[in-house]
Amino acid sequence: MKVITLKYPFNTKICDSNIVLALGFFDGVHIGHQALIKDAKKIAQEKGLPLVVMTFDRHPKEIYKKDKKFVYLDTQLEKENKMESLGVDYLLVVHFDENFSKLAPQQFVDDIIVGLHTDTVVAGFDYTYGPKDVANIDNLPKFAKDRFKIVVEPEQTFAGIKVGSTEIRKAIQDGNVSLAMGLLDKPYQTSGIIVRGFRRGHKIGFPTANLKVEGSKVLPKVGVYATKTKIDGKWYDSMTNVGYNETFANQDLSIETHLFGFNQEAYDKPMTIKWYKFIRGDQKFSGIKALSDQLQRDQKSVQQYFYELKRN
Repeated sequence: MKVITLKYPFNTKICDSNIVLALGFFDGVHIGHQALIKDAKKIAQEKGLPLVVMTFDRHPKEIYKKDKKFVYLDTQLEKENKMESLGVDYLLVVHFDENFSKLAPQQFVDDIIVGLHTDTVVAGFDYTYGPKDVANIDNLPKFAKDRFKIVVEPEQTFAGIKVGSTEIRKAIQDGNVSLAMGLLDKPYQTSGIIVRGFRRGHKIGFPTANLKVEGSKVLPKVGVYATKTKIDGKWYDSMTNVGYNETFANQDLSIETHLFGFNQEAYDKPMTIKWYKFIRGDQKFSGIKALSDQLQRDQKSVQQYFYELKRN
């Protein structure tokens, strides 16, 4: 897969042929996105054309709503890896700025879709390319003027819930990482670098690796979770605490992971956490003994969860 970064107006020729173009922001590349891209890939193969996916380098809300604290499901690299695994030939990452955000719907269609020599557009039922009351999927044929074919992916649901990036972000922020896993078709993932903490866990038999998260990623709500954690290329069952450590009056949010069967120094190494299940909320304990006893119960709960997961 070739990744191409673009800024409007485009001066880069993507390829020599027409293309099948999948449109969307694709944060998380959830099961709805996967279905869309697989359908687009099938069309591309039938027509003998390359599959091109167009996304943006930031969410449009950062521009339209001046939301500078927007949080994402994927870093750009995570999105790229998922796209490559789905057989995308070209990933176009368009710089979304004030200039691009002001494109009229007809101009978007003429300069972007037609300008890229698109044979077929594949987009979700709720895709927009400007003000949603005008620049919506229902009006796309009017702007297309029969210059390309349009395939619309219908709304998808999972366990009665709409499959969407917004719904997944909310699930994670509510601590419902199990639901997020179903909507994503894989556990939600957070990566970063291991940094130094207070080493209090070492003193009570529960050493932790403290994660400094890469990028503006959605974080699960405060609490303890069943997780899997990767260090040095190896995955370990683990339990992860997101919180302020009320017992020790910490004021900064931390992500601390206790890896089962791992007790090495790993500062400054990359670490990835996969989130599987919420175990309990954050608590303030009367002392070290009470905290240690609860951590032992947490570990048993997590181990039982993974034991049952393997059986199923």
